[in-house]
Amino acid sequence: MKTPDKIVLEHAGALGDFLLSWPVFLSVLRHFPGVPAHFAVRPSLARFLSPLASPCPPDIRRGLDARFHDNGWPAALNNVLVVRPGLTTRPDVTDTPDFFFLHGVVPGRWDSPGDLYRQGLARRGIAFAEDWRESFQTFFGGSEPTGGTVLLFPGAGHSDKCWPMDRFEALAGILSNNGCRPVFVLGPVEIERGVAPSVGEILSPANLEALSQALCTARCVVGPDCGPLHLAGMHGVPGVAMFGPTSPGQWGPDGLAVVTAGLPCSPCTGMTSGEFAGDCLRPLPCLSGITVEAVWERVRGLLS
Repeated sequence: MKTPDKIVLEHAGALGDFLLSWPVFLSVLRHFPGVPAHFAVRPSLARFLSPLASPCPPDIRRGLDARFHDNGWPAALNNVLVVRPGLTTRPDVTDTPDFFFLHGVVPGRWDSPGDLYRQGLARRGIAFAEDWRESFQTFFGGSEPTGGTVLLFPGAGHSDKCWPMDRFEALAGILSNNGCRPVFVLGPVEIERGVAPSVGEILSPANLEALSQALCTARCVVGPDCGPLHLAGMHGVPGVAMFGPTSPGQWGPDGLAVVTAGLPCSPCTGMTSGEFAGDCLRPLPCLSGITVEAVWERVRGLLS
């Protein structure tokens, strides 16, 4: 693989998908030491690439936009390696070695994006950065709990991945009775949907930096298949994730324990960007079947 003049780290997805891509970016930059690197991601995610690269200059940004105008690969991107980890669909741009798209999902299979990204890197002769977790914590901090706070995440990118709120509230009561401080964490999506507990302390971090700080000082975290739990795992924070329609082997947060209802029909989807499980009741039995007692047992083990 030839050495490019510049590298662009590109991603268009949400927090969880982006974090699964972070080891890819680290691996590529290590493979090309000294090559100037830029990033093109959502503004809220830029902090996680700022130690590795700088924002795209205007000429490269215009080149990225021009890829979709059916005029071939833009001259502004000649010998610029654009690295874009994705999921199933490759963007409709010119087929060129300068566009390195990595598939994170193969339809009909339960491979994790991490495994597929590793394979994609190997096909280009790029070694996977095995110490990516340690590197992430060097840049952004690791778990340093300062009290008995347990962060509860009731929301997810898709509402059908959420554990019922009454279960969260019952778990919060158990935590309080055992000397912990349960705190419900609500992001913009949960606030927009009106998702909120009827009782208990609520935290709404202003940005991802504030979320990281809250995670690193918590004893543990509890939530569904969602981006903040991936961030917790990357910070080295212990926790419990409840999985229903999606596969924990495919989407499980690194380092966190997983609880399922054990139904034979679960998992039923590899993607949650659309509708799924159309014949099932809501909330989905694969999530409503997870008991408070089962989650508390795993949390208690972490706290002890």
